[in-house]
Amino acid sequence: MLWRLPNISLAPDVIFYIGPFPVTNTLLGTWISIVILLVLFYLGTRRRDLIPSGMQNFMEWAVELLLGLVEGVAGKVNGKRFFPLVATFFVFIVVSNIIDIVPGVDTVGQINTAAIQAAHTSSQPVLGFLLFGDISNAIIPWIRPATTDLNLTIGMALIAVITAQVFGFYTLGAGEHLGKYFNVRALLSFSFTGFIEFFVGILDIVQEIGRVLSLAFRLFGNIFAGSVVLAVFAFIIPFVSDIIFIPFELFVAFVQAFVFALLTLIYLQLAVTPHAHVEGEHEAREEVERNEERATAATH
Repeated sequence: MLWRLPNISLAPDVIFYIGPFPVTNTLLGTWISIVILLVLFYLGTRRRDLIPSGMQNFMEWAVELLLGLVEGVAGKVNGKRFFPLVATFFVFIVVSNIIDIVPGVDTVGQINTAAIQAAHTSSQPVLGFLLFGDISNAIIPWIRPATTDLNLTIGMALIAVITAQVFGFYTLGAGEHLGKYFNVRALLSFSFTGFIEFFVGILDIVQEIGRVLSLAFRLFGNIFAGSVVLAVFAFIIPFVSDIIFIPFELFVAFVQAFVFALLTLIYLQLAVTPHAHVEGEHEAREEVERNEERATAATH
């Protein structure tokens, strides 16, 4: 056997230390993503021609597209307030995801000597760095996509949900914003409906926690699964797998970044929307439906 299936590790691997600080392969992937973004934005903003071309034209088109999407959901005022966070999430996640298809990511790294010793085999690296046979998967990758680290996706999800709460307090005030979750007025009405409304508010608190888990695990699960698929099929059908799965991974990279950014935008907009406004919309819709039913009955 020339090659063995790669080892699949959920946790990132430590590749070196900066003093007492451990640097993992996903952290190195995060730094590389940041450097790529800095270079792209430098190339896109170093020249500010009235008639843009090249990278400046592409960057302006991308910004206008994202800004139009954000303002279409949140409106002009809130759109400009939410745009920096939503756009940052989108571009960072896209770049981090796309790194996964670069040759050498997840496949080039340092030799895991402990794994070779545990295998109890006489095989040794060829020329000191090429691995074949029983030890072909005894490698610790130097670079893994940043979004295959659950710590990062949970951190971004926490930022999204906590920022939404901060906007809610700032826009609505503490009393009205907390009233979404602790509807004391409904509870003091001592009615069954009031109790239900109070209980629904408590459930909204649980929903906020669920949003963190949903955002984090959706992004992590899809990108990590994509990395595993690329690695496994590269072993089963080399070269052909790249033609089949790399375009699919590019599609998934953009979709997952878009979903994360869009859900963040929706959470931000929900946080700054008064609860009474939402109830008023429902009541208005019900009144319109009743009027339509009366008009239909009168015509018959």
